Amino acid sequence: MKVGDPGSDPYLGKVQRALDVMTRRQTLVASNVSNLDTPGYRTVDVDFNAALADAVAAPDGPPGETAAARAERVRGLVLRNDGNNVDLDREMLAMGEVRSRYEAATAMLRFHVRQLRTAITEGRTG
Repeated sequence: MKVGDPGSDPYLGKVQRALDVMTRRQTLVASNVSNLDTPGYRTVDVDFNAALADAVAAPDGPPGETAAARAERVRGLVLRNDGNNVDLDREMLAMGEVRSRYEAATAMLRFHVRQLRTAITEGRTG
C-alpha cells in the first residue's frame, strides 16, 4: 500500500469506514426530509449503531457496505392519509445524532494526524 493511503494505517481505515456509514445515514435522512410531502413515500434508514460497529470491526481494507448499512424501510411510524410516514422530528433527531458523531470522529482523526506529524517531526530531528 502507498504511504498516505488510509488502508496503510488501521486507525485511519476504521475512521474512514465509520465516516462512510455516517455519510450513508445522512444521505438517507436528507432523502426522507426531501420526500416529506411525497404521497406514498416510506421512510428508509440503516441500523446506525450496528452499521458503525460493523464498520469499525471490519478487517482492514477498502470499505464495503455491510448488511447493517443497507437501507430498509422503517417500521412502526404513523402512516398519514396520503400513505407517507416521514416524521420530521425523527429525521431532525437522526440528523443531529449523525452530526455529533461525525464531529467526534473528525476530532479523533485530527488528534491522530497531529500524533503522526509529531512522530515524523521528532524522527527528523532525532
